[in-house]
Amino acid sequence: MMEPATYRDVPLVVNFWATWCEPCRREMPSLEKLSTLFHPKDLLVIGISVDSERNLAREFNLRYKLTIPMLSDSDQALSTGVLRIPAFPITYLLKRDRTIAGIIVGARDWVDAGMVSKIEELLAARRK
Repeated sequence: MMEPATYRDVPLVVNFWATWCEPCRREMPSLEKLSTLFHPKDLLVIGISVDSERNLAREFNLRYKLTIPMLSDSDQALSTGVLRIPAFPITYLLKRDRTIAGIIVGARDWVDAGMVSKIEELLAARRK
């Protein structure tokens, strides 16, 4: 896992997801591709699994060869407790200063040209 200092001063695309959520599973390869379009110092894509059993997400990541950092919110203290997330998947676009630039509810094609342009604009991130 990456050290928290790695995330400092880097815009983040933070996706809350679960293996039991079909739209979540479907969009994961797209999030993985999005991460390859940017240098890690310009944009990081992070997944946060809300599965109560951590091994489910780990097995999913191995099966689909995902390389984006994956964190766990297995007790959903952050997702449903603090953030009161209404549905999954949900993605937070965070600027370098950690202000929220956007919240996107539902699955998306993250490598769609319009979506990539929106991320570049909202997060002041540059593609490779």
